[in-house]
Amino acid sequence: MVKYFVIFLIAFGASLALTPLVRLAALRLGALDQPGERKIHGEPIPRLGGVAVVASVLITLVAAIWLGEGGEPFLAVNLKVWLPVLVGGSIIFIAGIWDDIRSLPAGKKFLFQAAAAMVAITLGVRVEEISFFGNEVWILGLFTIPVTFLWIVGITNAFNLVDGLDGLAAGLASIAAGTCATIFLLRGDAQDALLLVILLGALLGFLRYNFNPAQIFLGDSGSLVIGYTLAISAIAGSQKKATALAVVVPLLVFGIPILDMILSMIRRFVGELKVVQPYKRTFHQKILMAKQMFGADQGHIHHRLIALGFSHRNAVIFLYGVSLGLSGLALLSVMAQYRNAGIILVAVGLATVIGIRKLGYPEIVFFRAETLIRWYERVTFNRLFFMGFLDLVFITFAYWVSFALKYDFDWSSEHKQWYLIFFPVVLLIQLGMFLVWGLYQGVWRSTGIGDLIKIGLAVGSAASLSYAVGQLAMPPSGVTAFFVIDLLTLGIIVVGARTAYQVLDYSQGNVCSEGEGALIYGAGKSGQLVLQELRENGEFGLQPLGFLDDDSSLKGRTVNQMPVLGTSADLPSILATHQVTTVVVASARLANGRLFAIAEVCRKCGIPVLQAQVHITKIQMSSVQTLEGYRAKPFQLASLPVELEEENKE
Repeated sequence: MVKYFVIFLIAFGASLALTPLVRLAALRLGALDQPGERKIHGEPIPRLGGVAVVASVLITLVAAIWLGEGGEPFLAVNLKVWLPVLVGGSIIFIAGIWDDIRSLPAGKKFLFQAAAAMVAITLGVRVEEISFFGNEVWILGLFTIPVTFLWIVGITNAFNLVDGLDGLAAGLASIAAGTCATIFLLRGDAQDALLLVILLGALLGFLRYNFNPAQIFLGDSGSLVIGYTLAISAIAGSQKKATALAVVVPLLVFGIPILDMILSMIRRFVGELKVVQPYKRTFHQKILMAKQMFGADQGHIHHRLIALGFSHRNAVIFLYGVSLGLSGLALLSVMAQYRNAGIILVAVGLATVIGIRKLGYPEIVFFRAETLIRWYERVTFNRLFFMGFLDLVFITFAYWVSFALKYDFDWSSEHKQWYLIFFPVVLLIQLGMFLVWGLYQGVWRSTGIGDLIKIGLAVGSAASLSYAVGQLAMPPSGVTAFFVIDLLTLGIIVVGARTAYQVLDYSQGNVCSEGEGALIYGAGKSGQLVLQELRENGEFGLQPLGFLDDDSSLKGRTVNQMPVLGTSADLPSILATHQVTTVVVASARLANGRLFAIAEVCRKCGIPVLQAQVHITKIQMSSVQTLEGYRAKPFQLASLPVELEEENKE
């Protein structure tokens, strides 16, 4: 495992170093993605990011071969296994560079993809058998080549279509690569795992420059090659073992790109049908209608999320979260030997239907006709069910991860049967303890220290009670260590999920509202409240630049990602070096002497001084006939009182 980590770091470092160089080359070549009607960005962004990813993968491959000792490679690399990816990927890479620089027509692009798919099939990459839920295996026979072709071309295009927001395709591909690599390592498939570990490192290094706001895009040279590589790896890895991977695994791992591709094709096809009835069209018009299924528009899932009010960055993070959840379910299916794969697929399918309806696609009307789905959504799919379902997933994941860590991923362990039998009991006990401790009464976005203490007590009680009950069921040796690991794992997951809002909010902290530069006097709780209000309320037209605080020990440090620029004695130099147009006094209990000194410095520089005030006002019903149009303003900024200014002048 250490060698895989070293290889990952080499790929990551190579990508970090190469991406800025590729960006400069793209600028010189004019390989830019121009703003347009269907584009989110407002200025030209360099493409050709795929060159950096591909180059990093090749450099790392060479390192894996030649950085060994005594003539032995650092990691065993079977180039025969890599041949389909190297040859077919080269064809896709050429098409991608062509499209990034000079724009390649869709028809020619498809021919390149078809040629690459046929190369892989010729070199032995074929879906010869399918296992739907890990039990019965179906031999495809004559359908082997068509199914393989459709899978390769489909996944290749799926990652190309989903590349519509900064960091989206690279992030989803990283999650897919990491998940598949983990599954292959668990199954002992070192070669395909090695390829995906290298790809994961290259993608994460590139993501540093591709995440919002992006400095460079993947381009077709990246998204097409990544999709092709993942499609080939999924086939090669799933067909090598005696027990093939169930279909549910790749469906979950590639869930977002596959769903987006299918939705896009259905939307465009149905949209064309609405314009003119198909029986009134000529054959040529029908061909053009079919081509519309592969056209470009702004109806992808990520576009719909932005239309629903998500910010650019939050839409990407949300899709990351969904993809991580689906990948976690895929891992659970593999570790549990597909025992609940059918239930997982049904639950995910139901959630997908509900999600599609929430996205508000007008073309997909057939989802609205399902009475059962509508009933389920209105009656059963409420907040309590959703949170309970998430905790079921968390408890399951923590349980089997703990088993894997305790027994070193030995799934043939003689103790496994006891853990399988005891697993439903743990589910009921731990979910029941979460309910007893009132974890479903809180609001995740407002999680505080008190809530975290309650979560810790609930998780501790759940693991302790599970252990106590397990002692009555003739447990195997090592069960104590198992439940200690389960306690830690479950605690990390549950706390992480319930504090995710604060993490996302913190990650957005540097994105302040547009407006004039404001310096906040006071970095305590009042100052932090003012900072949050200015960030979230654009009506004030102020953009926080930093804090001013008389505690000299805070100088040079940051509070809520905002720097403390100095003390009141440093105010003249701060005003001279920063674009400060307003000073906001956060505390209403500031000593008059300090307040007068601040006001005098600002008066000489022509900078107004405002004071933040919190008002709790009683509504006078006698003076208000109706509350319509009434808006209380508990937080406001006001100029310094006139008497203070006059006293200061004296």
